Amino acid sequence: LFDTQIITTTHLREIYKEFIRESIFENISDEIPYEADVISDRVEEKPNVDVIKATIIVEKSTQKGMIIGKKGKKIKEIGMYARRLLEQFSGKKIYLELYVKIVPGWTKNKRILEELGYEVE
Repeated sequence: LFDTQIITTTHLREIYKEFIRESIFENISDEIPYEADVISDRVEEKPNVDVIKATIIVEKSTQKGMIIGKKGKKIKEIGMYARRLLEQFSGKKIYLELYVKIVPGWTKNKRILEELGYEVE
């Protein structure tokens, strides 16, 4: 039914989003990751490089501080780890820009959860 060259029917931006989320889980303590998600703002595929701009959303300013870290150290670690995963997956260079945004109550907001791709009843 599918072309043998197609690995998955999932959109590339969703796959990239999940690699960035994985990086958050790997680089941040257990306190934050479950209240953090990623929005793929822009994915631009070029011949030798993919340009990805994504926003990490959290619920509280303290979580934003933990994601960014002292002098930006944690967000840099998250970005470097994610970039390695993305480059291994795509087979080309990745230019990754990460931002952090506070969205109070997003984990309980049905509309936002649906926009992020979660099925909510």
